[in-house]
Amino acid sequence: MFSIGDTVFYGAHGVCIVEDIQDQNFFGNTKAYYILRSFHDTTLKLFHPVKSEDSKLTPIASKEKAELLLDTFKNPPDEWNDRATERTNNYHKIIESNNHFMIAQMVNTILRKKNELDQEGKKLASQELQILKQVTPILHKELSVSLEITVEDVANRIEEIIVKH
Repeated sequence: MFSIGDTVFYGAHGVCIVEDIQDQNFFGNTKAYYILRSFHDTTLKLFHPVKSEDSKLTPIASKEKAELLLDTFKNPPDEWNDRATERTNNYHKIIESNNHFMIAQMVNTILRKKNELDQEGKKLASQELQILKQVTPILHKELSVSLEITVEDVANRIEEIIVKH
């Protein structure tokens, strides 16, 4: 169970802070909910049941885990699937898995492909650009909170790792 003031990771919403725990009535059912405020969009207030079998709410990555997530960007990219629809479907499954290491490896693969295409004077497909736009701010924010550095520093570290490896 989380407490008021805890920093948590909430699936596609990213890093949030538990502002309160209150009984709420949704759909005629009253139960305890975490009241969350998104770090990514401070105007966003979220509700998550305290007791949930399929919770997407997890503790924020420790500093050690965050360093391991950064190490993912040292890996070679996954094999590129030339079928855009299959590739996009696979990416959505990875995002839904909430597995931070799989998400980091997916971002690693897309960023490396983007760099490769940039060198050839080509552009990354819009599906991949959309995935990057959706996922990287959330990943960068979690890593910045865990490592106690700025989002810009996280982005720079990832870029440096990719260029070096």
